Amino acid sequence: MIIERKLHSIHEAAELFRQCDLTIPHNLTYSMGLFDNHQMVATGSLAGDMIQGLAVLPDYQGEDLSAKVLTHLINHGLTCGITALHLFTKPINTSKFLSLGFHIVATANPYTVLLEWGNPGIQDYVQKLMKIAEDAPDEAAAIVMNCNPFTLGHQALIEIAAAQSQKVYIFVVEEDLSVFPFSGRFEMVRKGTAHLSNVTVIPGGRYVVSSLTFPSYFTREKDLAAAHCAIDVEIFLKHIAPALKVTKRFVGTEPFSPVTEVYNQTMKDRLIPGGVEVLEIERIVQAGQVVSASHVRRLLAENKMDEIRKFVPDATYDYLLSDAARPAIRSIIAGTGYCEDA
Repeated sequence: MIIERKLHSIHEAAELFRQCDLTIPHNLTYSMGLFDNHQMVATGSLAGDMIQGLAVLPDYQGEDLSAKVLTHLINHGLTCGITALHLFTKPINTSKFLSLGFHIVATANPYTVLLEWGNPGIQDYVQKLMKIAEDAPDEAAAIVMNCNPFTLGHQALIEIAAAQSQKVYIFVVEEDLSVFPFSGRFEMVRKGTAHLSNVTVIPGGRYVVSSLTFPSYFTREKDLAAAHCAIDVEIFLKHIAPALKVTKRFVGTEPFSPVTEVYNQTMKDRLIPGGVEVLEIERIVQAGQVVSASHVRRLLAENKMDEIRKFVPDATYDYLLSDAARPAIRSIIAGTGYCEDA
């Protein structure tokens, strides 16, 4: 008889992962296992709303144990108030998850497929975007930014896009994995673009450069970036661009971050054939220095506020002097703040 139970540690499943030639996942919030006469024969875990570490012993595959694991994880998620779950799988495995009630969010051949179960899902997100664009022109531009913090470089890119487009949507990365919190980054962008009447600033949510769609953006794991970039770009192409009637995406050149460089190239490879023009704009230079958020953070670490004025809009400078910015600045000075460009 197959029994199921919560695991005290994912390392209980180490031997199962070894036999399946898989690595043990990290940063999990819940793990379970299926047992046949005290032998673990299948396992699965949650990392927030992500299903990870799904594995079944080779001798037990074909016995529908994956369905038992997924049902267990879904039920556990519901008891924790998680009403939507997501997972990545190889394109060849897609059909078995569809039969269990999952839906495709995006397919990035040959790498992976992102699927989801429950609500709210991608269609709910699309409906919100369509409402934002109800009275907007039929041709719009989009920019995705982290703004950690918002610089004159970010502002210049937005101003160029606004001058060349009837409407511009700025997606601010909502994931709070950067040194400056989303609330502060969003406010800097909103105030720093208030003079541009055709610009709308939107929270990125779960489907734009998040730990769901693009985890290597935050970890800077270049080896994984190609697959993550592809999924993030495919979501933009298949769902976000049509909802907002986006025909152009503006990006800045990337001289510093290898991961962002991969992302820019992936946009060109996938968006252009899909009918969305990619316009790569050269970064601006101030005082002989390419303007970047990472340079501003280095100046913050050195407490060079007068120097910082050369690289940020007034809205950012005012924020950096406010009480709201103090925890992030302390983190930067202590050397624990995120140091890659964003």
